[in-house]
Amino acid sequence: MAKKDTYLALLRRGIDDTTANQLADAGLKIGDLKKIDKDMLVENYGLKEEIAQGVIEIITAGPQSHGKERFLSKVLAPERKQESRIEEIKFQRKQKDVLTELAEQKERLKIAKVEAFRAQKLIMNRLGKTVELIVKLENSLHDEGKDDQKVKIRDQLETRGLEAARDHEMLELEGTPQDIVDFRRQHVPGLIFHACPECNDELDPRQSRDPDRPDDWAFICWECETSWLPDLTQGVESILDETRITIDPDKPPRNPVPPKPASMDFSSVSDLIRRDLEETGANADEMTRAVEESVVAGGLMDINDWIDQTLAAKDYIQAQEDREDFILRTGAGATKFNKWMKKAGLFFNKQTGRWTREKGR
Repeated sequence: MAKKDTYLALLRRGIDDTTANQLADAGLKIGDLKKIDKDMLVENYGLKEEIAQGVIEIITAGPQSHGKERFLSKVLAPERKQESRIEEIKFQRKQKDVLTELAEQKERLKIAKVEAFRAQKLIMNRLGKTVELIVKLENSLHDEGKDDQKVKIRDQLETRGLEAARDHEMLELEGTPQDIVDFRRQHVPGLIFHACPECNDELDPRQSRDPDRPDDWAFICWECETSWLPDLTQGVESILDETRITIDPDKPPRNPVPPKPASMDFSSVSDLIRRDLEETGANADEMTRAVEESVVAGGLMDINDWIDQTLAAKDYIQAQEDREDFILRTGAGATKFNKWMKKAGLFFNKQTGRWTREKGR
């Protein structure tokens, strides 16, 4: 017990752990150390001269507050074990490999997102063109007076409606394709054009601004020279005049402010990179799989494969029977049906209306 008390007493006075342990094992006490000199410590107890001189000075000075603080700091917060240079180099190399793999996973994730967006953009552009054609056909049908022309236009509308329904379903949009067509054909012109309140003449906003009232969004009718403000302008100005937004300078941020990042050691950085790698890798795999399995990106069939499959099933292709399946399975337009049949080297029989591999069948 005396050895331990001496050891702790020496530590409290600020003597290092190795020297305190050596003096305590030798059976020395604090009182004995006050009676011996530096030469005795060097010759009898094997201490170096610098260490022996420091021990004598500390023992002579007596217990001090900073020595106790140094002892408590060593006990409560022991020094971290120094990492070897070899282990540090190994960690840096491993960290470099992990960062490279993490960058590759993030690049895969970015490519998968770009491919998904590109596929949806192609479908959306194609749907927009189909809607424009349906709008033109419906306007022509509305203005047409001949019954035979109406029949032709209705056939074209049916074909275009199939194309619009296919793209609309692939994009998983709400409503029906006809809702888009009705909005484009009926509601949009009513929102764009304005009617004069006096003569009821339709006005194009791009050419009907009143030059005498540049500060207001006022229109002028060039037929009856009536100047007025549309209802939409008055509604917008009434909303802008109201003070709907109030800013409180003393209000704290809505979202919590994250604290400053603390310094991290090798293990913390390694765990952080590992979690990021696992999360990004899983997301990249899921995103790539979703793009490959998506109806938009990967669900369409090659046209030549569709032709071979249909001919293998029934030895011929006929527009009345196979046009709808051709549109839905391949994603090609209905107007290009005959073009693809010719490109595939098929022969057309005018009497039966069938496409076959052999001429005259």
